[in-house]
Amino acid sequence: MAADKADDFQQQALDMLRAQQETYVAAVKAWREALAAGAAANVPPPSPQPTAMHMLPTPTEMAEAYYAFAAKLLAEQSRFMEALSQAMAAPKKNT
Repeated sequence: MAADKADDFQQQALDMLRAQQETYVAAVKAWREALAAGAAANVPPPSPQPTAMHMLPTPTEMAEAYYAFAAKLLAEQSRFMEALSQAMAAPKKNT
């Protein structure tokens, strides 16, 4: 029963993450399309001027940063679960 609840919680977390990611991708697509439509109509982007492209991270750099963060998050979760399992273990008997 507890495993079922944990599985349900994990699935809900994954579903929320996927929904957030899909929303983010949709927003980026809409932004890109609006920018392209403005460029096609020869309409300049509104001020202030956007950051110079050479100052922005590339998609590859962003992906690498995302996966580096995910690795740190996983390591932290692993450390936490180890500490939690030790805290929940039966106390050692003194002999």
